[in-house]
Order: sequence, then C-alpha cells, then structure tokens
Amino acid sequence: MNVLKRLHNPVLFNEWKMRMRTNRSPWIIFLYLLTLGGMTLLYIFLQTNGGTYYNPNQTRELFMILSILQLGMIGFVVPGLTAGVISGERERQTLSILLTTNVSATRLILGKWLASLSFMTFLVFSTIPLYAIVFLYGGISPGQLFKVFGFYVITMFGIGSVGVLLSTIIKRTGIATVITYALVFGYAIGSSILAEIIRELIRYQRRVNYATQSPFPLWPDLLHSINPLFAMLNIFGEGPVRDLTRMNNTQFSLLNIDPFWYYCLFLVLVTVVCLLLAIYLIQPVRPRFRRSAQVEQ
Repeated sequence: MNVLKRLHNPVLFNEWKMRMRTNRSPWIIFLYLLTLGGMTLLYIFLQTNGGTYYNPNQTRELFMILSILQLGMIGFVVPGLTAGVISGERERQTLSILLTTNVSATRLILGKWLASLSFMTFLVFSTIPLYAIVFLYGGISPGQLFKVFGFYVITMFGIGSVGVLLSTIIKRTGIATVITYALVFGYAIGSSILAEIIRELIRYQRRVNYATQSPFPLWPDLLHSINPLFAMLNIFGEGPVRDLTRMNNTQFSLLNIDPFWYYCLFLVLVTVVCLLLAIYLIQPVRPRFRRSAQVEQ
C-alpha cells in the first residue's frame, strides 16, 4: 500500500482527466489517423498503378516516410505541449498554491511532464494499425518496428524534459516556447553541421599529414548518431552512420555497438539532467549543497 501511495500522483491524474475529456481530443486523433491513412493508401495505389502486386522494397520506403513524418510531428508538437506547463501555472497565479500543498516538487514536475506527453504518446501509438498494414506487405522486420516506436518514446521524453526545464526557468510561456523550439531545431540541425565540419577538418589533416591509411576517427559518426533524423535513418540501415558498427581492431570495443543505443543513452541523460534541474529550481526553499561548510564558517 505504501508503494501505491508513493506512485499516486494527483497532478498527473488530474491532467489526464482534463486533457482526455475534452471534445476536441477524439477529433484530433480522427483527423490525424485519416491523414496518415489516406497518405498510406494513396502511396500504395500510385505505386501499384491499379495492379495487384506490391514490391516489398516500396513498402520499406513507405515505412521510412511514415516514420520521418511522425518524427517531424513530434519535433513540432512536443515543445508546444511542454514549454508552458510550469510557466502557465505561474501566469495563472496557481503555482504558489500548488507548491503549498502536499504535492512535492518531484511529483509536480514529473506529473506535468508525463501529462503533457501522454496525449502525444497516445496519438503516436494509435498509428500502429497503419504501420501494421504496411508491415503485412513485407520488407520490414519486427525489430525495426519496435525500434521505431521506442525511438519515438525516447525522443518525446528528451524533448519534453527540455521544455519543462525552460518552462521552469522562464516565466513567460511564449518566450519559453520559442526558446524550446530554437534549442530543439538547433540541436537537430547543428549536430549534423558540426559533424560534417569535424569530418572535413579530419580529412584535411589526414591529407596534409599523409595519414590516409590510419583509422578514421569516430567523432563525426558519434555526432551523427545522436542526430534525430540520422538516428531514425540508421534504424533502416541508411544515413551517414551505417559503418559505425564495423570497426577494425584499433578502435575501442565499447564503440562497436549499434548507434541506436548511443542516441537512447544521450536522450536518457538529457532527460534525467533536465528533470533534476527543474525539480531543484521549482522548490520554494532550495537545498544548499554547501550548507555544512557555511555553518562551520
């Protein structure tokens, strides 16, 4: 019973009720599924030219297109859902009331974070039947299907934690939302640009020093592996990090793993750090790390 009481989060349950009981929620799900379903059936119709045979390689392309569209939707929607969860309470002058209740700062941050991502998660997983239709034609492995949806969950949690942190730091929802979008798209674009710049610098140094036979450093591939788009393409064996797992004996064995797990580890680290900072910053009385040293003085 004590464990159940600790897991009970009134903020999360209240947010679930408010979000799921609105009249527009089923319409949003219906329109979203109608759009993706229409695109899927239209693509199949155009590729078959009205015939009865469908190439599995074309199914793989359709699966990649659907996956990238879902990723783009997550990048556009999640910052808007999470960047105002705390600043909105502050603007409505209800944050102080929440902080004076028995709800701890940890439950408040986690409840707001999970509640803001719950509808998005439900929306993404509601598209499983569409993926199943594509999956029946072949060309896609079950492992890739599980990886794609696990990729979505990790990405939503990471982007959502950044939005919650900025919502805690910045008092205005509009400013917090704009900065969250800037950080998310800056990270998505900047990591790939930085990787290519480093790759070209390394190639230049290798040509100057006549070291073309030495193993190529892995830093560009590691930067590409934490890029959302390239990490998604890597699930299908595409993109610039395809050869990351094929190392020679001079490289560290720890790096000889699937780049997908680099992306997951990086996003998990970002999620934990952002949530811990948000919990610390939202507390009315923040614990001091050097309190004992100050008392001695």
